Amino acid sequence: MESLLTERGAHLRKEFKTSLPNSKGFGGSWIDPGSEWDSDSGGQQDCGEIFCTEDFIRFHHYHPAAALHLIVGNTEEVLDHLRQQRVGLGLVEGHQRSPGVHLEQFMPDEIVPVCAPRIPDPKLRRAIEGLKSVRDLEALPLIWRESGAGTRAVVESVLKDRGVNPRKLDQRFELGNTEAIKSLVITGLGVSFFSCWEIQQEIAMGLVRQTNIPGLRIQRMFSWALPSGELGGLPGEFYQFAKLIRSELSAVSVHPSKEAV
Repeated sequence: MESLLTERGAHLRKEFKTSLPNSKGFGGSWIDPGSEWDSDSGGQQDCGEIFCTEDFIRFHHYHPAAALHLIVGNTEEVLDHLRQQRVGLGLVEGHQRSPGVHLEQFMPDEIVPVCAPRIPDPKLRRAIEGLKSVRDLEALPLIWRESGAGTRAVVESVLKDRGVNPRKLDQRFELGNTEAIKSLVITGLGVSFFSCWEIQQEIAMGLVRQTNIPGLRIQRMFSWALPSGELGGLPGEFYQFAKLIRSELSAVSVHPSKEAV
């Protein structure tokens, strides 16, 4: 069966209803046979997708016949799929109230600023090394996802709360692809923000390093979106399995920090 990945998962039912006419499942992704799901990632490869994939790799060891078909959508789309019983299990950012859907906290995440370990431009290198406060980011070239992307929205909100004027932030680099942003950061063109799920491999390989910004720590919570009725079948088994390995995943998703939130 062909996998389908769309920016917001808008074509999922149209493309697959003939091959899975009675399927139900989880949000932003789905596991086959007989189940589907959605995760909230703001149209990008975000930690929701990444740790869903991490979960699935472990889950697949016990269910080798299961296949993964990953899609993404925003929170409201995922919750609407659940209310309409198009999917059986979702993963969303936050823990807001939603009629007809039960939200259960699952995984904390931390968004970290990173830069290249060696910056070719001496002026930029000194500016990064001399960061004393969050407002100093106004003087740095920042590498962004497109406006409205999930991680960017969280970062902009936190920076604004810390006294940063969004209009003063450098907007010269704006890309619609996470891997392209990583490439610019690795090259040494500026600072960007990633979920630690997205950037852990590059940090471990020494391609980027975490940038220390006094007074800044950006955390968020991902929650399971569950139907009001009983969750059974493969989605139910995956949900229970993910809960069992949550502690292991949490060790990756939040980094220790001496800075206050």
